[in-house]
Amino acid sequence: MTSSGDISIREESAVTVEEISFGYERRRIFSGLSIDIGEGDFCTILGPNGSGKTTLMKCIAGLLVPNEGQITLFGKPLAEYSIREKARRVAYVPQSQSFVFDISVFEYVMMGRNPYQKPWETGTKADREVVEETLRCCNILKYRDTSLQSLSGGELQRAMVARAIAQDTDIILLDEPLSNIDITHKFEIMDILRAMNASRGVTVITILHDLTIASHYSKQILFMKEGEILAYGDKDAVFDERNVRKCFDLGSRYAVEKSGFVYLSE
Repeated sequence: MTSSGDISIREESAVTVEEISFGYERRRIFSGLSIDIGEGDFCTILGPNGSGKTTLMKCIAGLLVPNEGQITLFGKPLAEYSIREKARRVAYVPQSQSFVFDISVFEYVMMGRNPYQKPWETGTKADREVVEETLRCCNILKYRDTSLQSLSGGELQRAMVARAIAQDTDIILLDEPLSNIDITHKFEIMDILRAMNASRGVTVITILHDLTIASHYSKQILFMKEGEILAYGDKDAVFDERNVRKCFDLGSRYAVEKSGFVYLSE
């Protein structure tokens, strides 16, 4: 499965990207990009800044429309999904988020239940139970009634992940979900995602910068650089020193362990 368009589309595909191109007026981000991500995959996108990772994820989320090509979710073109239907299939966690109105953590995470509520409905008993359990799983129940604007960067990031989890979708997209989070909570979040993937078959697609965490949790790895796919496939097949060095332009001064840990060599 490469960026050339020569992909093998599986019957159980969750996301199929077919020859998509995207660019702004004076800058082309990528051209002819094709990948196929199966149901129940746990795929991590790795690459340097500016390689097109976030743009690709926003296209899959439906926030950006490709200039060319097509994206399908579970065999149905993304363009044919209604807003509510798409919100029941895909949840998206951006790198950051700004808020015009200050609301509590509970109210914010409850917004993840909107696709299942009737107009003007504020949340059923079942919705409230889902939110409470999600806050507990993400270890932020103690912030239940805390305003979003008083949270630290890491606490807010965990609330954003909790909202996506409460949305209860088949696919969850996370753009650098571990930014601003301390090491303990990084593993907590990744453990939650892995449990969702294993027990409920949720397809997880995430952008990470920590190669070691990516190696530990991912089933599939997608290496991107300058708008192109350098390698994509099962972790054991593509996550190696050669691809890490090529993707990140690591010279001989750096040593790369099998786990992806990079350090200055002696």
